[in-house]
Amino acid sequence: MQPTASSFMAVIPSYVRPLTWCAVLLALFIGTLLQASDLPPAFIISLPFQANEATPVWLGHPETPQTTFATLNLPIQAPDPTASLLVTVFFQEKEGGFLRITWQGAQAAQLLSDNFYEGIGMNNQRSLLISPETLAGGGVLNFQCGDTALGIQRIKLEWLEAKNDLGSAQVHDVLVTPETGPTQPAQNLNGQPKPSDPAAWKDQVVTVPITELPQRIEQGVEFSVQLDNVPSSGRLVLKEAGLSLSKHLIVWINQKNVGTVTPVVPDLSDAGYLTDDVDTYVGWREGSFYVPVTFLKVGANTVQFSSEDNVPPTQTAASDLATTPPLAVKNVAFQLNYLTPPLQDNGVAPSSQTNAAPADTALPTGPVEASPSPSTPTEIPAP
Repeated sequence: MQPTASSFMAVIPSYVRPLTWCAVLLALFIGTLLQASDLPPAFIISLPFQANEATPVWLGHPETPQTTFATLNLPIQAPDPTASLLVTVFFQEKEGGFLRITWQGAQAAQLLSDNFYEGIGMNNQRSLLISPETLAGGGVLNFQCGDTALGIQRIKLEWLEAKNDLGSAQVHDVLVTPETGPTQPAQNLNGQPKPSDPAAWKDQVVTVPITELPQRIEQGVEFSVQLDNVPSSGRLVLKEAGLSLSKHLIVWINQKNVGTVTPVVPDLSDAGYLTDDVDTYVGWREGSFYVPVTFLKVGANTVQFSSEDNVPPTQTAASDLATTPPLAVKNVAFQLNYLTPPLQDNGVAPSSQTNAAPADTALPTGPVEASPSPSTPTEIPAP
């Protein structure tokens, strides 16, 4: 007869039982140590911050001293000397203003961002990564706005730890993955304006940016791209802000409605949902679009965006601007696939590695009026 669990325990020698209990207690103790070393959860500060609201042990009470420019001070003591702090700020940009971020450490002050604004004059969301070296010894994270009102609605503070991950050999930067939201290179989180990626090709695929900086587009902005040859396939990528979550972004190429872009809907636990209106999100959302190449032509091609209009977007009258929802795009780029790779100056097709575009490739100068005169077009190298 097979022994039951109770009969099996009965045959364990008595001197083994204390050792068994010691092993159990040791496992529990080690588990407790591992749990105790975990970093604290993210903490969200909604402004104005009430005097009786509690804060985590690593965060002092937010202070708003009476100064000429609106100021917010956050006393911070890192819970782990190896942890980095990801600071995500939700704010209203002010025309011609600034949002400066500094760190006042135990020894000296450090400028983290001279101006966190992106020049779009609307609700925005940006993140800043602060290194363990900067945080060493504790200090005060300071926000200062060039106005009497700070304009910050919410700040999310999230502690990050270094981990061993697998990644492509082509990625040459540290990748930062928050609790919610996309993984980004650390260089995108350094507090400085992110320049557009340079034009480049890999094999037969040519990638060219058509915007250099974030741009408001609700007034009927038009971009121009110069093509020496029509590609076999095309893709348009962008980030947008301000579009209602229940709407699409219409893509117009050469004044024709060619399709829609549905930007990614963020995780519903994302802090960008600032209000009770579930249709509203503050921040940038990624979107892409497969371009029907039959709408492209040799020469100047115009690109416009609108929010579900049935006519091409035009310049909005000044009297209508007050009621027009703000809409912005950035990192807009064309990815074009040619059947044969573009040739280098020596007549040889480039290798499979990514190459910089020729030096005479001109980037767009920006938006133009909704008129026949285009902006300086983006040059695409001929295949």
